[in-house]
Amino acid sequence: MKPVRTLILIADDVTARFVVNEGVGKGLREECVLSVSQFAQDQVAFEDRPGRGSGGAGGRHGYETGATADDMGRARFARHVSEALDQEWRALSPDRLILVAPPKMLGVLRGALGPEPRAALLADLAKDLVKVSLVELAGHLEPVIVA
Repeated sequence: MKPVRTLILIADDVTARFVVNEGVGKGLREECVLSVSQFAQDQVAFEDRPGRGSGGAGGRHGYETGATADDMGRARFARHVSEALDQEWRALSPDRLILVAPPKMLGVLRGALGPEPRAALLADLAKDLVKVSLVELAGHLEPVIVA
């Protein structure tokens, strides 16, 4: 019987790790690591001046509120991570995917997934495990990987 290959994407707002498990009892192997600094050319500069808002005479000028620089940076990085995930997905041909990220990044990553990884999504964990070693990571993921 062929072992079940699981690709685990562990990310936060600045780092993404791609880790592979080749089956129960096989341990974890790190495939690659991405950093937001690799995509520095994609960074957007923000001005300190406020945007246009409501005028004193009751007139209103439209501008979109709610999206902070952190939100936009997170979305840009998630887009790059998703593109890398699609490449790793084709190269490794895994059977299933596990996403691990802090809650805000996890939501953005879910929305950025391509169709193949989305269809193979087994589980997601709302935890910040980017800096956890592979040995310790196995303990955090064991209940999900053996499922």
